[in-house]
Amino acid sequence: MKITQIQCPSCLGQLTVDWETGKAVCQYCLTKSVLQSPPKQTQEASNEQAPVVFQKVKEGFYSFAFNEDEVANALKKWLIQQESVPEDIIVHLEVSEVKRYFIPIYEFQVTYTMHWEGAFGYDTHSIAWDGYTTTWEKKRGDHPDETVILYQCGSSEVIEQEIPQSFEVNDEMKRKPHFNTDQKEFQQLVSAHAIHVFPFDIEQEQALFGSEKQAELRAHANAVIQKKESADHLKELHLNLSLISCATEELYFPLYMGTFKYQEQSFEFAIDGKDPDRMKLPIIPQFQATYQTVANFSKARKVFGWSSVLFFTLGVILMILALFISEWIPLGRVFRAVIGGIVMSSLPTTIYWVVSGIVLHFLKEQYLKTAQKFRDECQRELLGKKTAGTAFLANYEKREKKLARIRRFYEWLDTLAYVVVVVTLIWNILRFL
Repeated sequence: MKITQIQCPSCLGQLTVDWETGKAVCQYCLTKSVLQSPPKQTQEASNEQAPVVFQKVKEGFYSFAFNEDEVANALKKWLIQQESVPEDIIVHLEVSEVKRYFIPIYEFQVTYTMHWEGAFGYDTHSIAWDGYTTTWEKKRGDHPDETVILYQCGSSEVIEQEIPQSFEVNDEMKRKPHFNTDQKEFQQLVSAHAIHVFPFDIEQEQALFGSEKQAELRAHANAVIQKKESADHLKELHLNLSLISCATEELYFPLYMGTFKYQEQSFEFAIDGKDPDRMKLPIIPQFQATYQTVANFSKARKVFGWSSVLFFTLGVILMILALFISEWIPLGRVFRAVIGGIVMSSLPTTIYWVVSGIVLHFLKEQYLKTAQKFRDECQRELLGKKTAGTAFLANYEKREKKLARIRRFYEWLDTLAYVVVVVTLIWNILRFL
């Protein structure tokens, strides 16, 4: 077994490294590290190349910002703001189960050097043709000691259970908010609330050097080059990245997961334990009544529009056809009445199309205002309450019946439009008989 002595990145003390396992422990501050040994041929070629040090800097957790009683309110607040979600889901919302979880996350602060070469394009204004021309220039260079922060889920169990990826890292974490490093307090919190903790079980090397993390690292390097070179375009870029060090923080992130019932069906949800406005919900039955009613306004107007075009076109075709066949076949009174009725029906249906466009637009706006007012009233009543009161439920049922009656009337608009068209056609035909 080959043992090498190098300095600890924390205190510069003596660090004992076992290259076969890749693990190291500082004899003074007891900092644990994982080292990546350079390839054998590289070590033989240059004894000056230092190994990459994976230093464990901190271990901590983010506390839950609210308790289980506020989960239902957060869920109602989010649902009531979604126009496609039926109001009765919110009114009769029943959260059947809520559990706390701690999701493990690696935060890697990676320092690397970069050698690059590529073609950079710069746009310049051309007076000759009043446009832009792109001038390409080949460049190469080096950037030492670039730093980027990368995140990685620390548990394969989390990934296998498909807990929402969006909760593994959020924007607040990237702004480096305060997190607690007191492991004793962490254990007390877990015990007091029976929180399920997913342990760290992914090796740091695997987490960092996976294809996904490599792609993130190269994307960061690419952005650094474009920013420093101030180029408008970039192509044929070749990067050569060399890692120097990686400071690793092991953090636990809070998450609420639970279920709620609607129409005898259970739905699972997850809520960010730090930010109640961030949540992951399943596909919920959409409130189709409002969309269908609004669609009927346009459908009724289309009935009049297409009827006027059809009557005029068909009437003209029949008139031309009658001119050719009247020399051989005598046309009866009924046939002439049908042709005349069809042609004349195109005029009133055109008028219906114009008038209905104005009237139905007004009716649609009134209906949407009524529906939105009803939803706003539900929102004001429900937010801030754990359960809906008896008085509110009675008023809700009363207003829902009134809105349902209005909705049923508007749903008959397209049927009414067909009736008006047929009556108009029959009346015009009878006029010519």
